[in-house]
Amino acid sequence: MTIETRSNTGGYEPRFIVERVDGQPIPSDRRYMVLAFDGSDPEAVRALRAYAKFKEEKNPRLALDILGHLANPKDAPKQHRY
Repeated sequence: MTIETRSNTGGYEPRFIVERVDGQPIPSDRRYMVLAFDGSDPEAVRALRAYAKFKEEKNPRLALDILGHLANPKDAPKQHRY
């Protein structure tokens, strides 16, 4: 049985605003996608594991950080102002 959540219903929509922590501007032509890796969206977790595997050769530190944060999301950097 599939639980109806925002991750498995509807389409791509603007739901988040991305800002840099250091306050620097982001070029207006950049685009980002936000994926929840707390387990609420299992497909996002699978996608991030695949991305980590893809990055292993060019950026092993990023790959290890992603895998570590997937293993323990509470250890990930804070991402909310509130």
